[in-house]
Amino acid sequence: FSGKRRGTPMKHKRNAPSRQEREEFEAYGEYSYAYLHDRQVKEGQPDEPVSPPPAASSAASEKRRQKRHRGVLIKMVVLLAALCILIIVLQETVFRLDAVYVIGLKEHSPQQVVSASGLYKGRNIFTVSEDEIAKNLEKDYSIIYQGMQIEYPSTIYLYVEERKPVAVMRWLGSQYELDAHGMVMSESDSMTLPEGMPLVTGFRVTAVHVGQTLSLRSQKQMDIYCQLLSELSLQEYADEVTEINLSDTENLYLITQEGISVRMGDGEYLRAKVGAIRTYIAYFRQLGTDSGVLDVSIPEDGKFMPER
Repeated sequence: FSGKRRGTPMKHKRNAPSRQEREEFEAYGEYSYAYLHDRQVKEGQPDEPVSPPPAASSAASEKRRQKRHRGVLIKMVVLLAALCILIIVLQETVFRLDAVYVIGLKEHSPQQVVSASGLYKGRNIFTVSEDEIAKNLEKDYSIIYQGMQIEYPSTIYLYVEERKPVAVMRWLGSQYELDAHGMVMSESDSMTLPEGMPLVTGFRVTAVHVGQTLSLRSQKQMDIYCQLLSELSLQEYADEVTEINLSDTENLYLITQEGISVRMGDGEYLRAKVGAIRTYIAYFRQLGTDSGVLDVSIPEDGKFMPER
């Protein structure tokens, strides 16, 4: 009779794995990832994303950078084209000459000066050159060009001075009117002196042409003429003088309306000398003196010698 109960299952004790089995298990675990990965690929499961190699990433970045540069370049080209179109439109519509004002006229009309200058309404104001304007106005000897001012977008101011005759010269049977700069303004066969203009004598002339500066052998004569006529005009005394003699530039003299001869010495201190003449002649008029010789070669020490 057995002491064990019937029907009770017997328990079998499992032996511990051997060293060989442990090594095989560890080897299996080492390669399990490769095994499972191969199974997933074979069964059609999606593969995990793999990072691209560094060379491919660098090439992609370079392409993106080039694309951005091309975009910036295209925008700049479009912007420049738009600016060019805008400038062209402004030049054709806004910056067109609309008005010209001439400053300094008394005898000439503004239309005469504008026509001589070459300006016209509607001209592109950016094409106006001061050198061109000056050259055009030089062709009209009756006008002295002084300057130009542009007021954008459509206005120009011209500054001029009108030449006017201030003295008379006679040469080879003809009489010529001169302006204060020695420009020959006109020629005449008449020997009658124009009112208010002194007769200039003593010029050593080489050539005379209307519309050109008088040509002399001595430039010093021309310099003294210009300075003296300028002072007489400035002090409003030119019409009180009937004759100016420049034959000797170290011993100038002139004759007043009263008939008094005035010795002026050289061409120095002409402003003071003309001022002295005005003062003395006004005094002589009060005395009723109408002849004699006045010496103002030293302006502050004038001497008068009455005619005997």
